[in-house]
Amino acid sequence: MSTDETPAQQASGPFTDPVVPRDMLGRWFRAEERLYPVAMVMPERYETVVRLVGRVAEQLRASCPDLPSLVAADAEAVHIVERVASFDPATADDIDLSLIAGAACSIRYRELAANRPTS
Repeated sequence: MSTDETPAQQASGPFTDPVVPRDMLGRWFRAEERLYPVAMVMPERYETVVRLVGRVAEQLRASCPDLPSLVAADAEAVHIVERVASFDPATADDIDLSLIAGAACSIRYRELAANRPTS
């Protein structure tokens, strides 16, 4: 990596997309990387985490038909998680909602990117 990159750009790693800002994409991928090891240290929370990520991803599928809409939804993703989590009695106060949001955005990003028309 070049030395003129910001720390956020360096942290996002090699992931780039012409539609999604590099720091946003890196944040989404890092959220998944940080979230899923919960299974090893708190298996009782893992089921809740996976359920919340899945439900938020469903919301993003319904509201984000393309990458630009997903980028726009990123600003509200934590609010979506808060709303979804409010209906789940197993949600604990120590679950990082921003990681749930990032992981759900990462899932939706991969779905949209995989179905992107090739030119």
